[in-house]
Amino acid sequence: MRFAFSLLPVSLAPEHDEWMVEAEIRLGVLADEIGFDMVIVGERHFSGIAGGNPLLALAALAPRLKNAWLGTGVTIVPNYHPVRLAEMLNIVDHLAKGKVVFGLGSGMSPEDAVAFGFDIRKQNDELFHEGLEALLALWAKRSDDPDLSIRVGTYEGTLLERITPTPYRKARPYLKTTASTERHIERSAQEGWPIFFIKRDAQDARELFAQYRKALLSHGHDEAVLAHCAEWTSIAKPSMHIAEDDATAAEEWAFLNAKLGDLHRRKLSYGAQARALQGIEAPLPNVQDRAGDAFRKHMTVHGGVETMIEHVREIDEEGFGLFHLSLLAPTDEESYAIVERSVRLFAQKVMPLFRGPIRPYAELA
Repeated sequence: MRFAFSLLPVSLAPEHDEWMVEAEIRLGVLADEIGFDMVIVGERHFSGIAGGNPLLALAALAPRLKNAWLGTGVTIVPNYHPVRLAEMLNIVDHLAKGKVVFGLGSGMSPEDAVAFGFDIRKQNDELFHEGLEALLALWAKRSDDPDLSIRVGTYEGTLLERITPTPYRKARPYLKTTASTERHIERSAQEGWPIFFIKRDAQDARELFAQYRKALLSHGHDEAVLAHCAEWTSIAKPSMHIAEDDATAAEEWAFLNAKLGDLHRRKLSYGAQARALQGIEAPLPNVQDRAGDAFRKHMTVHGGVETMIEHVREIDEEGFGLFHLSLLAPTDEESYAIVERSVRLFAQKVMPLFRGPIRPYAELA
C-alpha cells in the first residue's frame, strides 16, 4: 500500500491568510520528509479555506519535494475554461517531471457554482463530462490538424494550434476521477484511470470499488494500465485524527473541530443562499454538512494508534493501493502543532506496517 497526505490549512480571518498559504507549503514539505508517497492539494473556494487554485500550489511544491508524487484531490473541471485547464495541467506535469496524478472532479459546493457562473444542477454530470471530453480533444490536437471548436457551459473557443507545452507524459498527464457517480466510475474504467473514493471505511466503499474493478477488467487494458490503476486508486475520509490513545485522539479532534465550527456554519449558509439564487430548495446529493451529527458519525475517523491500524488494515485487505490521510485543518500554530504530531505518528507507527506490493485487481475477490 502507498500513502498520500492531504494539505488543508484554514484562515479564520483575512489577517491569517499569509499564515495559511505558508502552512500549506510547510505541510507538503513535512509529508515528503517523513515518507508519504504523495502530497495532495484539493480545490476549495471562499470562507477562508486554502486551495483556490491547487495547480499553483503544486507548482510551488514541485521543486521542494524530494521523493513524493504530487496530486490534486480534486481539480474541479467546470471551474475552468478547458484550454486554460489543459495548459495548467501540462505545465505542472513538466514541473513535477511526470510524478503527478491529477484528480478531476465536478465540485459539490453550490456557492462555488454560483460564483463561477454555472448551473448548480449541471455540475456533477453535464459540465464535468463535457469538460473532460474537451480536455481529451485538446491534448489530441496537433498543429496540422483541422481547427478544434469546443463549447462547455459558458466556455467556448476554437483552437487553431496545439496546446503548448504538450504534457510531460505523452499523450496526456496521469488522470483519475472521483467515484461520485456511476458514470464517473465507468468513464475511469473505460479510460484506464485510477479512481478516488471518499467513504467512511472499506465496507462503505466495497460495492462501488468492486463495480469499478469489474468494469476496468472488462475493457481489456494491458498489465501496465491495470497496475497503475491498482497503485493509485485511493480511499479517503474527509476528517481524521490520530494520537497515542483513543481518549487523546477524541479530545484533540474535538478541539480542532471546534475551531472550524463557524466556517462550517458559514459554508452551509452560503450554500443555501446559492441554491435560492437558482431556485433550488433542497440540498443536492454529495454535498457534505460538516457541521452536522451525520457527518461526524459517518465521515470522521479518530483514535489511538491501535484503532488507526485496524482501520487501515481493513482498507488494505480490501485491496486499495493508496490510503489518503486527510486530517482536520489547522488554523493557527497551536492547531498546526497538533496536526503535525498526528501526521508524524501516523507515518512512524502505522504506515510501515502496510508497505508492500500492490495486489493486482485480477486477484481480488
